[in-house]
Amino acid sequence: MSQNDVLTQISEKLDKILKLLAIGAVKECSSEQEKIELLDSLGFRPIEIAQLLNKSPDNVNVQLNIMRKKKQKSLKTAVKTETEKAITEETPSEEKGGSE
Repeated sequence: MSQNDVLTQISEKLDKILKLLAIGAVKECSSEQEKIELLDSLGFRPIEIAQLLNKSPDNVNVQLNIMRKKKQKSLKTAVKTETEKAITEETPSEEKGGSE
């Protein structure tokens, strides 16, 4: 058996172990979206996620796009809130400084 064959076998076994660990990790997730998000964060490609969850790759891609859009919207809202908070905190101190 060549070294290349041994490495291929090791790689295949590691892939199986990784998939089993991933399946175990998603069992604690309550929703499909949480499962997809977890597997995505662990570095699985959409096609791999689809295979693990018995979904179509298109379904996984749609779910990932929805999650990314929600995160972007959430981030924009957080930045806007922090900016408004900073402006509000600056305004009263300027007024106090001007009235004394």
